[in-house]
Amino acid sequence: MTKILLVDDHAMFRKGVITVLNELLGKGIKFQEAADGEQAIAMVAKNEFDLVLLDLSLPDQSGMNILSHFKQHYPKLPVIILSTHPEEHYAVRALRAGAAGYVNKRSSSTELKEAIEKALSNRRHINPVQAEMLAAAVFDKNEYGQVHEALSDRELQVACMLTSGKTLTNLAKELSISVQTASSYRSRILIKLNLKTTAEIINYCIQHNLSL
Repeated sequence: MTKILLVDDHAMFRKGVITVLNELLGKGIKFQEAADGEQAIAMVAKNEFDLVLLDLSLPDQSGMNILSHFKQHYPKLPVIILSTHPEEHYAVRALRAGAAGYVNKRSSSTELKEAIEKALSNRRHINPVQAEMLAAAVFDKNEYGQVHEALSDRELQVACMLTSGKTLTNLAKELSISVQTASSYRSRILIKLNLKTTAEIINYCIQHNLSL
C-alpha cells in the first residue's frame, strides 16, 4: 500500500485532489491529510509515507520551511510542491531545495499523475519550462535570473510578511525570533535587493507578485 500525505489548508481542495488521484492512480493508494505545517511534521514523524504533496502557503509557516525540514530529517522522502504560485517565482527555489517536483495547481491532472509516478520511482519531475528555468539559473543569463533569487528562504518569508502588512514585532512573534533578528533579516533583504526602505520592499514584492 502506497501512503501519500496531502498538506493543504483548504479541506475542499484536499478532497478534490484525492478524488481525482484515486481515479487516476487506481487501487493501492492510501491518502492522509494535514491542514498545516505543524500537523504535517507530526504526522511524518509518526508514520512512514511514500510521498508528500505539499502546498507552499500554509497558515502557520511557509511550505518551503516544511520542505527544508523534511529534506533534513527524511532525505529519502520525496516531496512534490503543489502550489498556486507561478513557476517562475518558486519552482527553481523548490527544486534546488530538494523537491521531487513542482506542479502548479492549475496544471492538468495528467501532469500531477506523472509527477507522482516519477517521485514514487525515485525520479524527479521537471517539465520543459522548469528545465529552461533551471538552466537559466545555472548560467544566470535570462529573465528567470530575478534579483530575489539571492534571498534565503527565511529572508523571502520575512519580505512577504512585511508585504502582507505585518510589523517587525508581529513577524518576530510569529516566527519565534527576536525583534532584533527580524530587523537583521530586513537589513539583509534591503542590501540584497538594493533597496532603502520597507516600503520599497513591499513595492518590489507586489511588482514581482511574491507572496507566501
